[in-house]
Amino acid sequence: MTKSFSLFLSRLSVFVLLSVSLGCQKRDEAVATPQTITDRILEDSQFSLLRVAMAYAEAGDALKASNLTLFAPTDAAFQAAGLATEEAIRTMPKEQVRSLVMYHVLYGRVAAAAIPAGQNSVVTANKGIAFVNKTTDGSIYVNSAKLMQTDITVANGYIHAIDRVLTPATGNLLTAIQANPNLTFLSAAIKRVAASNPTLLATLDNASSTNTVTVFAPTDAAFKADKVYNSLAAIESANLQTLTNTLLYHVLSGVMFSNQFQSGSFTTLLSGNKVTVIVTGSQLSVKGAKNSTAAFVKQADLTASNGVIHTIDQVLQP
Repeated sequence: MTKSFSLFLSRLSVFVLLSVSLGCQKRDEAVATPQTITDRILEDSQFSLLRVAMAYAEAGDALKASNLTLFAPTDAAFQAAGLATEEAIRTMPKEQVRSLVMYHVLYGRVAAAAIPAGQNSVVTANKGIAFVNKTTDGSIYVNSAKLMQTDITVANGYIHAIDRVLTPATGNLLTAIQANPNLTFLSAAIKRVAASNPTLLATLDNASSTNTVTVFAPTDAAFKADKVYNSLAAIESANLQTLTNTLLYHVLSGVMFSNQFQSGSFTTLLSGNKVTVIVTGSQLSVKGAKNSTAAFVKQADLTASNGVIHTIDQVLQP
């Protein structure tokens, strides 16, 4: 065999190997499955706890559907919500976790640039209501969670990483108040004034997400510490107009999550009366005109279909 012929065979072998290799690569690329939201959650290290919740809730197939947007809580968001381990997530009922996961999902592809300025209500995949707010500086929030990383693009939509776990709304404001074991005095007060002021009841019991309000809700402990409304009997015997005015003084028009407040005065539903909101670091407080001290927000951002509740540790006095 001549040297030139051997060289030819050697080069031919290399050519054949490269051709086979490239052919296999093209075939592999041709059959590769596009990455879905589920696939990205399974491989992205910042979503390991969301991955646990998705698997436990058996929501993986749902997140492979076409045209979705996921607001994806990071591991830090789950940790801040007290769900720092797989065990903590699995202590919750499976249907509750599924509802939680699907509350973070919108039907349709929504890029960050497509979100309109201001605050808008959206229907989530679990048929809940969430409020998306794009501020004047371009920051975007969903309820009280901030979008930290936007437009993670996958085959079936978008993922936006957020810094808080969203809590699904449980009906409207009246339903949420009545279901809260720490708001029984407030619930009784609302019931007492319902006949004399149907407007207040209709506002809280409104199913529409277009007529929204924010409620500073005194806890039962706050009522018990009050000089006037310190028992359920006192609420039942209180002057009806005075009680009505007191309740209206705890309600602001529109939705205001804790991250949206700045220190200043805010108009209440009690005509001509304002409360003073104080923001100090992460602490939010609110002061009534006749309160000697400000009431601290004990639990913020309890979302309902027609607004938001912030529980407070004093009854506000107009």
